[in-house]
Amino acid sequence: MTDTDIEALLARVAALEKRVQAAEDIEAINRLTRIYGYYLDKALWAELLPLFTDDCEIEISALGVYVGRKQAAVLFRDLLGKGPAMSDDDGLAWGRLYNHLILQGVVHLDDDGRQASGRWRCFMQIAEFGKKAVWGEGPYEIRYRKGDDGKWRMSRLHFYRTYHTPFDEGWAKAKSPAGEMRTHLPPDRPPSVRYEPYPGNFVPPFHYANPVSGSRRYTRRDPEAV
Repeated sequence: MTDTDIEALLARVAALEKRVQAAEDIEAINRLTRIYGYYLDKALWAELLPLFTDDCEIEISALGVYVGRKQAAVLFRDLLGKGPAMSDDDGLAWGRLYNHLILQGVVHLDDDGRQASGRWRCFMQIAEFGKKAVWGEGPYEIRYRKGDDGKWRMSRLHFYRTYHTPFDEGWAKAKSPAGEMRTHLPPDRPPSVRYEPYPGNFVPPFHYANPVSGSRRYTRRDPEAV
């Protein structure tokens, strides 16, 4: 075997190692995001919050942008946890349902292999036993970062509300509210985009181009924005 053959073989091995690492990273991101959904289901805030970076940015519907792990705790534990989830600090209260099904994941690694983007669909069932039940649905656009410890975390998360309607009326009859910021637990920034939920048909920007045509008609302009 010549030196050229050896160099070619080493190059193939390096390329295969890179592909294996990318596959493992994408699977780790998929697992991270699904686990987030299960913790959110049961208002397990102490388990959910470590899934985010210290400098995370989180935007849910029209609540505004909450920056940093401390503000993430305010958003999840104090706002959602004392609102629709009605948790007893950590865990759902009796008679509450807060299911979040995380589906349709599409994940792409950045060229550096240290950051990534993902798009997911969330289907929600929210209820208070004997009083009310709500359907909800919408896509997530999420940015991920790999830490020095080799673990992936979410650095930016944006959930776009498609609809949020009473169970007995559903999306066939009820118009989805746009939502609003909470003045008693204010965000660090206002909502990054204004849009009308269903029956409006806003298309949240995709982080990726069309894989066949290459079209970027619906992709965001800022690669770091979600």
